[in-house]
Amino acid sequence: MADIHLHFNWDQEELVSAVEAIQILRKHNVTLAVVTATPAVNALKLRKAGGEWVLPILSPYLSGYSRHNWYTDKALLGKLRTMLQTGNYHGIGEVHLVVGLGPGYQSPVFRGIAALAEEFAVPVLLHTEAGSYRYFEKVCRGFPRVRFLWAHAGSILGAKDSAAILQACPNVWIEMSARDPHHYGSFLNADGTIPADWLQVFTEYPDRFMTGTDPVWKAQELHRWDRADEGWRHYAELNDFHRRWLAQLPDGLQEKIRLTNAQQFWLRKSTAK
Repeated sequence: MADIHLHFNWDQEELVSAVEAIQILRKHNVTLAVVTATPAVNALKLRKAGGEWVLPILSPYLSGYSRHNWYTDKALLGKLRTMLQTGNYHGIGEVHLVVGLGPGYQSPVFRGIAALAEEFAVPVLLHTEAGSYRYFEKVCRGFPRVRFLWAHAGSILGAKDSAAILQACPNVWIEMSARDPHHYGSFLNADGTIPADWLQVFTEYPDRFMTGTDPVWKAQELHRWDRADEGWRHYAELNDFHRRWLAQLPDGLQEKIRLTNAQQFWLRKSTAK
């Protein structure tokens, strides 16, 4: 399985070491792991502990104190450029564009991030929260040379919005992390089966979906500072959720979403201009 949405944040490391996190991934037969972290350098710890099958991506949240004000750092883009030049990071993200909170897609800092992604030929893991796919459509159309991976299938949005964005923007792929009951609600029927509208979208766009676990816990508590994040201790539960719904798909489609789409997306050769 490819897990393309992992975190190894400062408050997770309080409970689970990098070595222990790698052991958890190996236990669940994860052979490609994409990890982002706050602070950003924490992602490199999983790479060091695990090896080349772990791909760190560069979060703009460079320190444990910048999660909610990162976009006010006037030196941020320069710092990100320097870190990308090391070759240690295989993408940028997770970047949050939440309507009414933080920067908008037209802000200079986000436009700068998109420009860096184009320059270094790396994808952007983008988390949007809006009432329609059209908010994201302006982003992917505005930066057609950037490959975007849409986190959580648009968070609160459904199959119809996913289909619309895939039709509108050939530079967008979608990942299904955090669709378990703990994040944004499950996208499955009450009996655990895949709804017809989602099955139709997966079938129509078999090469454009991936999945991941997003192992954070109580993510809705944005200002939770009183205790560490125990998400990695729930990894088995999150991983099992995805394996159960993936198992309902035809073998070829299941393999694409479970593994090979991520391999083709993340392991393609990329060099800076």
